[in-house]
Amino acid sequence: MKRRILRRLAGDRGGATALEFALISPVFIALIFGVFNMGFALYCGAAVRHAVQESSRVLMFNPNTTANTLKATVTSKLVQVPVTNLSLAITDETVTQTEHLKRITWTYTYMVYAPFITSKTFEMGSSVTVPILVTP
Repeated sequence: MKRRILRRLAGDRGGATALEFALISPVFIALIFGVFNMGFALYCGAAVRHAVQESSRVLMFNPNTTANTLKATVTSKLVQVPVTNLSLAITDETVTQTEHLKRITWTYTYMVYAPFITSKTFEMGSSVTVPILVTP
C-alpha cells in the first residue's frame, strides 16, 4: 500500500512548475529591483553632473562665487533627485598670465539597496573647468 502511494506521488509532475517558480522568483525579483535601483543611481549621478555643469556658468559672470553659493545653485536645480551628500570644491588654475581657469570638483555618494543583498555605496564625481577672463 505504501509503495503504491509513493510510486504514484513520484510519477506526479503536476506541481513541478509551481515549485520551480517558487525557487526562481525571489532571485528574479531581487535582480529586477537591483537593476532599477542601479539605473536610478546612474540617473542621479548624471543629473548631478548636468546641474554642476549648468551652475558652473555662474563662475563666468562672477568669479568670486563661493563653493557654498554654487552648491546651493546646484541643489536648487536637483528637484527630482534626492541629494543630501554633495560636496563641491573650487580651485584656481593659471594657464598663462592672462588665461585663468576655475575647476569645480564634485563628489556624490549614492547607496544602492536590493533585497537579499547587502547595500553598496557608489561614489560618483568629476570636475568641470570654467574659463575666467582676467583683464589687465
